[in-house]
Amino acid sequence: MKCFFFLTLLAFSLQAQTPSLPPVAREEYMGRVIAQTMHWQGANWLIRHKRDREEATLKMREELKLKPGMAVCDMGSGNGYHTLPIAEAVGKDGKVYAVEVQPEMIEMLKKRAEAKGITHIESIIGEPHDPKLPPASCDMILLVDVYHEFSHPEQMLAGMRQALKPEGVIVLVEFRAEDDSVPIKPEHKMTKAQIDKELTVNGFKKVREFDELPWQHMLFYGLADT
Repeated sequence: MKCFFFLTLLAFSLQAQTPSLPPVAREEYMGRVIAQTMHWQGANWLIRHKRDREEATLKMREELKLKPGMAVCDMGSGNGYHTLPIAEAVGKDGKVYAVEVQPEMIEMLKKRAEAKGITHIESIIGEPHDPKLPPASCDMILLVDVYHEFSHPEQMLAGMRQALKPEGVIVLVEFRAEDDSVPIKPEHKMTKAQIDKELTVNGFKKVREFDELPWQHMLFYGLADT
């Protein structure tokens, strides 16, 4: 009996020490093929000189209507193309979370922030299924050409929903799949209908949209009424 009791305790102990496995990555979600994440070795493409001309990035950031003191997350921040100007817009009284799954991207971002003397960015190395954001911490979560690459969209949306303040919004900027003239691979584009289908089933409601970017949708979602 003592031996059986000891073995039972040992089994429970080993089970407690074994880390839980992450959810299985999806290849498709709600009829959409999930795209591969851009590798950090292609980071220079993110800061190419013609990006503003192609995507009207300045206009996009103006439409965020950022204010000093806001707490903003740049989800899938890459090497900081949007993170740094967002940090300048919210000022030192604000807070910026830069979430990335590739540590190499975070290192690039840190060097660029240091060169500009920006110190109020908190970098977070997230997991494909967990953004690792503090609860109720964000006024806004920005996802620029990122959401369509999530291998765990449901878990990531749940994590972002928990990270939003009650009146917070997430902003999706995605290349328009309705427009064949947008020179982007199909798996890296989304339709408005697909975005809305996925967001609403995961606890969000559309509160605003901006349709004047050259190639992309810009959609704002708040927390759905419960």
